[in-house]
Amino acid sequence: MKEVWNERYGKSDYFYGTLPNVYLEASVKKLKPGGSVLCIGEGEGRNAVFLASLGFKVSAVDFSESGKTKALTLAQQKGVTLEYHISDLSIFEFGVDKWDAVVSIFCHLPVSIRSLVHGKIVSSLKKGGIFVLESYNPEQLSFGTGGPKDVSMLYTPSMMQEDFKGMHWLELESQITELHEGPGHEGKSSVLRGLAQKN
Repeated sequence: MKEVWNERYGKSDYFYGTLPNVYLEASVKKLKPGGSVLCIGEGEGRNAVFLASLGFKVSAVDFSESGKTKALTLAQQKGVTLEYHISDLSIFEFGVDKWDAVVSIFCHLPVSIRSLVHGKIVSSLKKGGIFVLESYNPEQLSFGTGGPKDVSMLYTPSMMQEDFKGMHWLELESQITELHEGPGHEGKSSVLRGLAQKN
């Protein structure tokens, strides 16, 4: 799987574009200004670079070396800095009470590690910290405009409520939308969007 992403990100264009995710952009006002943010499965860095440009202290993690290279190039172009870790999320040290926000944009995890990683996110957030989520939901399989083909890697509201016990969902809704995020996400899509706060 890592090799697939390294090949995908190894090309000159940005597979998901260089602009931030629209839902993340709309959610920024809920985050602590200048706070510490971790972006998981961050790939080529579009969301991390966007947050850094707003003055957040941003760390990113992904297992793709090609993604890191592209992300740091984009950061340099935009005149910002970010910390970027190469790691499998199942062994990454998230820390405890460390982050003001954790951002997961289309980071679809296999069942074998999903609840483990999501539990680490809850522990790593400070009290009052925010989790920002956008993923595909199972209905996305009928659209074919991006995302995993394995239904077990597509997220539902009940799945997220189960994984994020100890969090209060401010927003959690499946919806149909138009995505225009590079060649990777293009067209009518069925997504799950959520904002949760740690109690």
